[in-house]
Amino acid sequence: MAETEGQAPVQLEYEDGDGIVAIPEQREEAHDASAEDYQAVEGNGTPDEANATAPGQIDGQERPPPPPKDENETRDEAPLQSTTPPGQPETPSQEAPTPTATPDTPAIPNPRQRTDSQSTTATNATRSTTRTTRSSMVFVVSALESIAASKDARKRKPLADSTQRALSAIRSAQGDASQLDPEVLFQPLNLATDASAVTVVTTALDCIGKLISYSYFSAPPPSADTSQQEGEDGAPQPPHRQRTPLIERAIDTICDCFQGEATPSEVQMQILKSLLAAILNDKIVVHGAGLLKSVRQTYNIFLLSKSSANQQIAQGTLTQMVGTVFERVKARLDAKTIRMNSSKSSLAAANANEADDVVNGTATPAAGDETPMAEPETPMEREAEEQRMTLQTFETRKSFDDTKLTDTAPTTVTRARRTQSKRQQASRATSGYDVPSITVQPEGAESIMSEDEEEDEIYVKDAFLVFRAMCKLSTKPLRVEDAVDIKSQGMRSKLLSLHIIHTVLFNHPSVFASPHATIKSSASDEPTSFTQAVKQYLCLSLSRNGASSVQRVFEVSAEIFWLMLKHLRSQLKRELEVFLKEIYLAILEKRAAPNWQKQYIVNQVFQRVAEDGRVLVEVYLNYDCDRNALDNMYQRIIEHVARVASQPIQVNGMQQQAYLEHPAKHQHQGQMSAGPSGDWREKGTLPQSLATANMGSSSSTQAVFVDEGFPQEYAMKMQGLECLVEVLRSLVRWSQQGITAPDALSADGVSEGRGSTEDVRESLETKGESLAGGASPMVHPVDGTPAETPAADTDTRSSYMQDDPAELEKVKQKKTALNNALRQFNFKPKRGIKLLLSEGIISSSEPTEIARFLVSNNERLNKKSLGEYLGEGDEENIKIMHAFVDAMDFARTRFVDALRRFLQSFRLPGEAQKIDRLMLKFAERYTTGNPNAFANADTAYVLAYSVIMLNTDQHSAQVKKRMTIEDFIKNNRGINDNANLPDEYLQGIFDEIAHNEIVLDTERETEANLRGALPQGGNQGGLASVVGNLGRDLQREAYAAASEEMSNRTEQLFRSLLRAQKRGVGAASGATAKGTFLSASSFKHVGPMFEVTWMGFLTALSNSAQETQNVDTIRLCMEGQKLAIRIACLFDLEDPRQAFVASLARSTNLYNLSEMKAKNVEALRALLDVAHTEGNLLKESWRDILTCISQLDRFQLISSGVEEGAVPDVMRTQGKGATQANGASRKSMQVPRRPTNRAVAGGQYQADIAEESRSADMIRGVDRIFTNTANLSGDAIVHFVRALTQVSWQEIQSSGQSESPRTYSLQKLVEISGYNMLRVRFEWTNIWQVLGQHFIDVGCHNNTHVVYFALNSLRQLSMRFMEIEELPGFKFQKDFLKPFELILGNASQVQVKDMVLRCLIQMIQARGDMIRSGWRTMFGVFTVAAKEPYESIVNLAFDNVTQVYNERFGVVINQGAFADLVVCLTEFSKNMKFQKKSLQAIETLRSSVPKMLRTPECPLSQRAPEGAKDRPQAEGLPKQPTRQTQEEQYWFPVLFSFHDVLMTGEDLEVRSRALNYLFDTLTRYGGDFPKDFWDTLWRQLLYPIFMVLKDRKALNHEAVNHEELSVWLSTTLIQALRNMISLFTHFFESLEYMLDRFLDLLALCICQENDTLARIGSNCLQQLILQNVKKFSPVHWEKIVGAFVDLFARTEARELFSAATSSSFDRRDSSYGNGVPEMPKTPSIFETPVDDGSSMSSGNALKINGLPSESSAEVSVVNGHGRPPTLRTLTSTSLSLSDDNERSPSPAPGKQSDLEDFASAPAKQQAPVVVTAARRRYFNQIITKCVLQLLMIETVSELFNNDIVYSSIPSHLLLRLMALLKKSYHFAKRFNDDRELRTRLFREGFMKQPPNLLKQESGSASVYVLILLRMYADQSDERAGSRPETEAALIPLCSDIIASYVNLDEETQQRNIVTWRPVVIDVLEGYNSFADAEFNKHVEAFAPLAVGLMNREMGPELQRAVQGLWQRVCETRLKIEKMPDMPVPTPTSPRATVFGQRRGSRQR
Repeated sequence: MAETEGQAPVQLEYEDGDGIVAIPEQREEAHDASAEDYQAVEGNGTPDEANATAPGQIDGQERPPPPPKDENETRDEAPLQSTTPPGQPETPSQEAPTPTATPDTPAIPNPRQRTDSQSTTATNATRSTTRTTRSSMVFVVSALESIAASKDARKRKPLADSTQRALSAIRSAQGDASQLDPEVLFQPLNLATDASAVTVVTTALDCIGKLISYSYFSAPPPSADTSQQEGEDGAPQPPHRQRTPLIERAIDTICDCFQGEATPSEVQMQILKSLLAAILNDKIVVHGAGLLKSVRQTYNIFLLSKSSANQQIAQGTLTQMVGTVFERVKARLDAKTIRMNSSKSSLAAANANEADDVVNGTATPAAGDETPMAEPETPMEREAEEQRMTLQTFETRKSFDDTKLTDTAPTTVTRARRTQSKRQQASRATSGYDVPSITVQPEGAESIMSEDEEEDEIYVKDAFLVFRAMCKLSTKPLRVEDAVDIKSQGMRSKLLSLHIIHTVLFNHPSVFASPHATIKSSASDEPTSFTQAVKQYLCLSLSRNGASSVQRVFEVSAEIFWLMLKHLRSQLKRELEVFLKEIYLAILEKRAAPNWQKQYIVNQVFQRVAEDGRVLVEVYLNYDCDRNALDNMYQRIIEHVARVASQPIQVNGMQQQAYLEHPAKHQHQGQMSAGPSGDWREKGTLPQSLATANMGSSSSTQAVFVDEGFPQEYAMKMQGLECLVEVLRSLVRWSQQGITAPDALSADGVSEGRGSTEDVRESLETKGESLAGGASPMVHPVDGTPAETPAADTDTRSSYMQDDPAELEKVKQKKTALNNALRQFNFKPKRGIKLLLSEGIISSSEPTEIARFLVSNNERLNKKSLGEYLGEGDEENIKIMHAFVDAMDFARTRFVDALRRFLQSFRLPGEAQKIDRLMLKFAERYTTGNPNAFANADTAYVLAYSVIMLNTDQHSAQVKKRMTIEDFIKNNRGINDNANLPDEYLQGIFDEIAHNEIVLDTERETEANLRGALPQGGNQGGLASVVGNLGRDLQREAYAAASEEMSNRTEQLFRSLLRAQKRGVGAASGATAKGTFLSASSFKHVGPMFEVTWMGFLTALSNSAQETQNVDTIRLCMEGQKLAIRIACLFDLEDPRQAFVASLARSTNLYNLSEMKAKNVEALRALLDVAHTEGNLLKESWRDILTCISQLDRFQLISSGVEEGAVPDVMRTQGKGATQANGASRKSMQVPRRPTNRAVAGGQYQADIAEESRSADMIRGVDRIFTNTANLSGDAIVHFVRALTQVSWQEIQSSGQSESPRTYSLQKLVEISGYNMLRVRFEWTNIWQVLGQHFIDVGCHNNTHVVYFALNSLRQLSMRFMEIEELPGFKFQKDFLKPFELILGNASQVQVKDMVLRCLIQMIQARGDMIRSGWRTMFGVFTVAAKEPYESIVNLAFDNVTQVYNERFGVVINQGAFADLVVCLTEFSKNMKFQKKSLQAIETLRSSVPKMLRTPECPLSQRAPEGAKDRPQAEGLPKQPTRQTQEEQYWFPVLFSFHDVLMTGEDLEVRSRALNYLFDTLTRYGGDFPKDFWDTLWRQLLYPIFMVLKDRKALNHEAVNHEELSVWLSTTLIQALRNMISLFTHFFESLEYMLDRFLDLLALCICQENDTLARIGSNCLQQLILQNVKKFSPVHWEKIVGAFVDLFARTEARELFSAATSSSFDRRDSSYGNGVPEMPKTPSIFETPVDDGSSMSSGNALKINGLPSESSAEVSVVNGHGRPPTLRTLTSTSLSLSDDNERSPSPAPGKQSDLEDFASAPAKQQAPVVVTAARRRYFNQIITKCVLQLLMIETVSELFNNDIVYSSIPSHLLLRLMALLKKSYHFAKRFNDDRELRTRLFREGFMKQPPNLLKQESGSASVYVLILLRMYADQSDERAGSRPETEAALIPLCSDIIASYVNLDEETQQRNIVTWRPVVIDVLEGYNSFADAEFNKHVEAFAPLAVGLMNREMGPELQRAVQGLWQRVCETRLKIEKMPDMPVPTPTSPRATVFGQRRGSRQR
């Protein structure tokens, strides 16, 4: 392959002051013309003929062979054919050496040699057509003749000869172009361009241009047999020279005519025309070198030409050329898309079953990119380890390897197919049509497709090369003089290149966004998307120019940025983020930045962002919701714009108007770009002003501000405001899709920002097919297989992370948590670390994890806080600091650079020890990475310290005397292990530090922001003007430095990004570095977006509205607030909604009428509009709106003539914090009102404002709000009503006691009730809950005027509501009428109560037939009235109730209100004040029972005979359903009413009647009651009568008044108890299962402390048993005996043994802890009286529940077995051990001992016994128990002396009963025997004499003995069967009784003897009556006892008994006959015993 090695590379040139500067441009490898271009035309119909004419040569070159299948065809159009021999390598870049064939390239022989590798490629778009017109040669002949006649032809023989030769050839061919050799025509024209005459040159150029246009140079020459041809001078040329295609030589000829500035303008013009003709020719398309030469020369003419016209033409020509290149690419892409879609559909149709194979074989370009992603990683996982992208990154990063993309010919098709087929065997291909993979394509299709792919890439490479050239030109730095001169060539070059970039992006975004626009990378030969290929140059261009201080450069750069954001944001996600953060947001933050820059950013860039809802949402999704983003970009944009819009600017009305009329305002551009020159932004063209003459009168690059009549700051503020409103409009439009069409954008959403939506969506939806180098992160299926080829939108969407609002919100929350934690760290580092750990942001507390986090988030941390944290001396902090430093790599880094990098990561703390620790670690880390740098780490440590000190010394303002280099070297002597560091080395360090301070970048940036912020000059003249200009100059210089700093920082960021990208391999790196892009689809993002920024919107909009009086501005602010409210309502954001509505309400100024202006009326209109449009979503914000409406009504009243003082101001009440009547205050966002001077008299408001407030539109707007409430949703109407009631209450409260209170809102409440009354019932119920409560509150107000209005309104509403039919089972009427009841109950005025009753009476009269559930509330109202103390009210109510009772009783029953009627009558019965009404009511209640039973509507009436029934009253009325039984529905209310009166009635007469009526009714009708109803009656009526007995406090309280108690006992309780027994007896069969309940009830009565109650209970118990004794079964007797067991247990006074103190009794128990039985008598440990501890002992004694059980210690000992100690026992033991140890045993008790015990401590008895009230009560309870036990013994005695009772009870139960008596006997005996205990109780004040239980002991023994003796003597079968048990129970006790009696001391125990003697007599007489056998059996036991009795003094009865005993002994043992004169006593003699009289009287 031969090449022209000496040819210079193509260059783009411009003049740089010193002449033409060549800009090396990389070349495009070009195609030669295809074979068909050289086929025969006109007469040469076959290839053979053509070859005969030109046998294989084109200028001595071999012609390419025709295609194999189409060689005999002549086609109008065919694809591009291969021109590169198979195996030929691609041409490397220009920078590489001239390439040769590589060893692995097979040398395939080919008859046709390759053309010059640097040649221009010409591809035929259409086949060559035959030119038949002979006249087409006329212009050539004319040109040649003109040249031949010129002087140059005469002077130069070669020119004349070639001219004549060409003319001869034309004549011989007779004008037929097909017969001409193009070389013959070209040679004279080529020579003519070197002529000296301008006309000759222009003629030649014109002819060449026309020949190119007519494609003459595209056809092969008819004859080219010679191997050599003459050159210009006729000399033969070498063969390789002649191989250059004619078209390229033609272009070279044209370009060579330009010789710089000296070139005549005519020639320049002709050059431009000819080049444009060459480039625009669609029949032979110029690629590669020719294209770039044309562009370069056009560019140079623009720069160097002195003709303004030529400059403009060159500018237009260049634009057209570049546009044509991209238009061709766009057309090819469209064709490729159609081709690929048809290919996919044909593949699918041909073989659906092999779809997977086809997809894998014919993948789209994305597949090649996706394949290397073996392990896809998410951006979050990778970016934590990546460095951040900065602007500096763009300086060095190469996102695309284009080293081989030179201006030479592109790789041939054959070569491309072969390399692809190798690559595609394992992956999805880029061109995608490999033969082995495709089986369904027709023959030849694959090769055609491959050729099309290659030709497509040629076009894309052209676009790439041109675009790259423009980007490189734009990045060339300007010289100082160029930077200040707008007309300089450098400045014009930069502007032109930037404008061309802008034009390309504007007009051809689809080329950048299309996935089919791919280009092969030189490194991997992989297809790369066009955007990925050019972005390294595009981003570098923008980073160099984006922050330019030159206005025009800045503007066009900003426009380029906007187009990138609009069209390429999905592919340049992270790059755009850097530009936003580092340039545009940074400029807005800088105080020194000129206003025109800020204004342009706000008004042009952000305004466009605001207009495009999709861009806004996607910025939020991809930056604010991305944890790895540099910042929350959306939030920052809004905050900055809001800050601009919120700035207070002092302007007057004229200035505001001047701004509104200024054209810049309407063109959306600043004044710096006013006029037609701004059209380039909107039309995508180049501006007209780039020619030198049109660049303006001023040559300065700085903005020249003209006084436009308003401050520029105000313009910027207004533009910011418009931008904010536009943001809100876009958000609302975007959110509408969720309302109107949830699955698609609304029409508005699509139309808005159409370019962005359509173009971006095109790029987004085709991402699956490929973005270059993996730039599109394909989401793979879970199973790991590659994603399918996207054939539809649903497939392509898989390329993007799903737009899941919930997941994104979680990410946003995590990011917010991270930001909060970082803020916390910056404030308190340790607290921040704790928060980071708790939130899980740092995975563990390991130092390495914490350090890794600190490193990865270093830029976001406060460097000072970080330095303090790392420097802490805690062990944990030191470990973290070491891990932090270890994360840095200082290998192969200069020491000062390493130290700089180290100190950039944090700010050194001020404490020396902290610095020392940090420097030690730095030195260690540095020497580890650079072991050969110093002798040891000490050197690095000392030197680091020294450098830090030097830095401070050189740059601190506080240092007066600076260190010199000699000082520095001297300070560092011997630090390198006692050796010196080289002086030159230290000198270098010194110089570097002196000239470049080590300072944090953040501090330098802050200083740059603050430095030079001088105010721009105003309009002052003279010295002020000079000073102002000086200020501006200084400011410009300062800002230029800041801009340079900004650019450097941005480039650094991009360098970091490049490093991050290069860490990955292949596609993975691109995807990771770019980050996953989220395409917005959900409307739900708008809510979170607004929630994070609403405060900025509110501040800007409210402040602007407050400051201005301009109506247009006001309307803009109002629109913004309405939009904000719309969003807040749509997404239910409570705080923003309330804040904006409250702000809008404040803007109405209705609280200060005298200051109301037109703007306040606008605010009012806006508020009404909000109420109308957002009514369903306003919720609590309705209150602010309705308050304003109320105030508007007040304003209308005042302005119509009402005195202002007569109309109260709601705001006053509101300001004082008035609350709702129920005490509930409202959460309001309202700001406290500022105090205003209110006018006392009206008329101080503006008349026009007042007129406006009363206008028809305003009135209609307000009315519409209320009438539209019928259309509100169920929730919304409740919120509305609640707010209206709150406002209404404020109005009423503000009215006070006024006779004309404000009731505007109350009237409106009535209105809206009417509008909404027909709503579905559950909605109306919710409404009425609020409304009803309000009517209650108002009805209870102390202003009767308000109350009357409310009641009248309520009555009217009720009347209307009654008209609505209510179905059975509902209770709407009941709820609706409830307010009447509550008003009546709470009202304080009699007149109000009377009105309530009359309202109801009127309703009953007017709507009585329509009342359903309302009856219940009606009776509720009358029930309340029945309690009133006013006779008129009671009489009125009772009369109406009686009337209803008489006339509508059946209706009441039918509607289920019978119970309510009864309750009402019950309340009348209980009215104590009016007894007459009470008695009438109780009688009415009594009569209701028979009336009920004869009323047909009552089901109970069915049992009554037909003639006894009343006439029906409720015919046709539906019956209310009920779940109650008939008894519950009808009987229970009546019975309960009697019970209620009985229990709570005050009047004795009424109460007595109620008691009688209750039991009469039960007795009369209870026979039909079922068992469950009896249960109900017992539980709810009968038993509760006696419940008071359980409440001892109530009983004791009653006992305070003994008279009341006696009355209650005698009238109520006693009678009730007796009635109960009678009822039980009457319905025994029905109630016998309740026997245990009756017994419990009687036990409750018996156990009362009140003796009367106890005796009544006992008596009733006897009556119960006696009256039913014959009905009892054994089961009943079991219950009765069980009741006695319970009674005996409950009345046993066990507390006696612990009443003195708990310790005495417990001490006895303590002896059993050791298992040793206690002695029968032990001295007490409490021999001394209780002194100060009396209260303590009583406290112990009150622990009744903890007392020992009946099996006490003494009983246990007697019975011979002990019990284990309890916890309480052991505790008491431990407390009393010390006393036991000190106490010695005393002798056995006796009289002497007792006396000595009492006398042993006379001194201790001096203190009187103190008995507290609590202890006295406790003692009394014990005494009561003792008395009750006696009562029980008496009851048993009386009962079982009754023969029927005795004979009815089973023997085993009787024996069980006797055991109770025995137990009682033993208990009393044990207490009586314990004299010590009794004495102690006496001492402690238990009784006035020592207590004893003698009566209990003797009585229980007596009854026990008598009953057992009777049982023993009973000969009935049952008693005989139990005789052994009877005997066993009887004999031991009898023996014990007599033995105890014998032992009694006649001197001291005379009372005991008298008491026990009757018992002993009973025992002896009983024993004497035994049969002989039984008598003999026990004689040994009784005879000795009788002997003992004989030793004592006996009375006559005892003597007779003993005598009888001995008589029986004589008879049975001695067999002596019955002795005369000795009558035998009977055991049942009526002798007086303990209970003898009772027993005798009870005998039957």
